[in-house]
This record gives sequence, structure tokens and C-alpha cells, in this order.
Amino acid sequence: MSEPDWAYVARSLFKVLAVTAALFLVLSVAERVLWLFVDFDDGRMAKVYGTAARLANPDKRLLDGYSNGGGLRDTTYTLWGEPRRAGPGGGGTEYTIVENLFGAVRAPSLDGPSGSLADAIASVEEEADVDEVVTEKARKAIDGLPQTLDAVAVVEFADSMTTERLVAFNRRHKICGGADVSYMYSLSYYDSSDPPSANAIVWNRDMVEDDFSADITYQCETEPAAALAEFRRWVGLLGEGDDLKEFGLHYEWLADHAEEGVVHGLVVDGWKLADLRKLLDDPEVRTVHLADVAFDLGEVG
Repeated sequence: MSEPDWAYVARSLFKVLAVTAALFLVLSVAERVLWLFVDFDDGRMAKVYGTAARLANPDKRLLDGYSNGGGLRDTTYTLWGEPRRAGPGGGGTEYTIVENLFGAVRAPSLDGPSGSLADAIASVEEEADVDEVVTEKARKAIDGLPQTLDAVAVVEFADSMTTERLVAFNRRHKICGGADVSYMYSLSYYDSSDPPSANAIVWNRDMVEDDFSADITYQCETEPAAALAEFRRWVGLLGEGDDLKEFGLHYEWLADHAEEGVVHGLVVDGWKLADLRKLLDDPEVRTVHLADVAFDLGEVG
């Protein structure tokens, strides 16, 4: 068996590398030229996938994001966030979403909530009705702690609420909505259906870009009406071609619950335990699931 012609092999390898480098150079130049004439619509990516990331990950505070401006090969959108805890954050992290030329999305670190808040959200039952044993257990848990503690928690309703009932509930308890209140428009599910699972839909007005929601006025106690209007408006941006799998979401799932518009519970952030304790005396509240508590160090001393 004769020895291979190593010079020929080297020349062939060099040609392959040269062609690869040339193709990469052409692609880069084409991308720069196209950037001048083509709108890659990275703004839509921010609205669709940035909001999907916030919606599906209520265990994180995902702040303003930024895009790489879009390109022929892919577009990235990066969010800066931290765990949603009652006390000081545990350090910030970047979460990058990548959409390729064919519309497929990668967001491996943003596939759904985790930790104690995820457990609290998963504990909410649909149409669970009043259960005084469960309610009393929550009262005892909260009464056993200092009432000035800050908390991240899930308020579970005894029955799902329409916007009108939720507005009346807010007025009774002087709840103004805003950044510290999110609305659970659906519960998570895991079964043998198609699709086999979906994250809960936990919506907050702060999840959408400011220029998208500028014409929806903040309304204090009647905020649930504005929040639902914005949720429906965001779902109206979506299409069946949007790749939401990485976020554990599905277009039909979102559209159905946006149309239904009922709320199963609230995710509250930074509330005092004393304020959560008062809600347990309302017959429309089944229980409160505490996810995290901490002293407000600003009040110490």
C-alpha cells in the first residue's frame, strides 16, 4: 500500500480552508451591505421574545435588554436580570436569546422558572374553592413571623377572577398594581397532551418595551383592565411562526388565555407580611404561598 501524497493532502486542505474563509468574508460583507438596506426588525424580537422570556420566568427580574442590531446569520437580544428575592439580589446575570436566519430561537437559560417561587406558582390549583384548613395553615405560618418582613409570594384565589371582580378586589385592599404585582392568566400543566407541557402565564406591565405600552395609562386599582388590554395586544403581535418553545409557551395557549382573560392568582414582590396577612381574611383568597422573606435592611436602625 503506497504512502499518501501528503503534499496533495495539504494543498487540498489549504483550498478548503481558503474557500471557507472566502465564504465567511463574503457573508460578512453581504451582512454589512444588507444592514444598510434591510430592516432586520430586532425591535420585534425584543417585543416578542424579550417579553416571552419575562413572562415565562417570573422567578427572575429581567430588566431592559439590548440587541446586536440584527444580521444575516442571526439576531441576539440580551437581558440583564437577577433572581426575584425578598432581600438584596443574588447578583446579576446576562440572558441571551438568539434567533437564527430561519427563525429558530435558542434561549437555553430561559426555559422556565425554578426555585421556591416556581414551586409556589405550581402549587396554585384551578377552581380550588375555599378550604379553611389551607387558609388557616397560611395564617399560622405568617403569624409566626415578624410582620414587617418583606416577602415574595403567590396569592391564590379560591376561584378564578374576571377583570371586574379583580378590580373590586383591588379597591377593597387598596392594591395599585404596578411592578410589584403580576397576574396569573393560566397555570402550568404537564400531561400527555399536545403540547405536553406549558409554563404558567404570569403577566406584568413591566415586561413590555416602554414605547409599546405608552398609550395604555396606569390606573391604580383598575390596573387589571389595562394589564389585560396590554396582554391581549402583545398576543396580537404573535404568529404561529414565532418560535416560543424555548420559553415553554405556545401560541394557541397564549391566545386562548388572552381571550378568556381570567386571573387565578397574583405574584407579589416586596410586600410586607402584614399586608399579605390581611388578604387571608378575604373569602376570595384561598391561601398565600410564601416563596421568600427577608428583613428590609433600610428599616433597621
